[in-house]
Amino acid sequence: MNNNYIIAIGREYGSGGYEIGKKLSEKLGIGFYDKNLIDVAAEKSGIHIEMLNKADEKPANPLVNPFLHPGYENGTVNDRLFWTQSEVIRDLADKESCVIMGRCADFVLREHENVLTIFIQAPLKNRVERIAEKYLIEIPAEAKKEVLRNDKIRRSYYQFYTDGKWGGRERKDLIINSSVLGIDGTVDFIKEFVEKRFNLK
Repeated sequence: MNNNYIIAIGREYGSGGYEIGKKLSEKLGIGFYDKNLIDVAAEKSGIHIEMLNKADEKPANPLVNPFLHPGYENGTVNDRLFWTQSEVIRDLADKESCVIMGRCADFVLREHENVLTIFIQAPLKNRVERIAEKYLIEIPAEAKKEVLRNDKIRRSYYQFYTDGKWGGRERKDLIINSSVLGIDGTVDFIKEFVEKRFNLK
């Protein structure tokens, strides 16, 4: 019997989701996968890693049918990255317990039993302030534009490959506002939730 458990985390840009996922994995003593999945996908697919980095969490051109368009017999780079990352994610779920950030992991592992799906959000104001501080953006309007731009990219990617609503309740076990408890408080809350869900104590 496979006792591995997976925590699949989606997040709004600027919500602190990456930090929460990383700290959670450290406290639980399990693996953490985000952009490092691209390294594995590059090795598995044979596609140059720089091309995969450019395609990361971005949807393919919806006007191009990868199966009919000349020169795209094997799908666009975006499609091939998604398919390869999905294989890697399923392999990981069979081999180890871990936290996986984004990459439609909740959808990819929808038939896997030991998966806890989480979406981390925060008010736009808090996210804009966080991004402005993190990246030293002095003009609030520019920081807001960056937050909305990244949210749009993530939303388009998720909805393109899953036909589901990004940030919606479907396939989510927990949706949490990180601004209520802060980063560390949210980590502790989720850790307790995980321990109860998988009977880790």
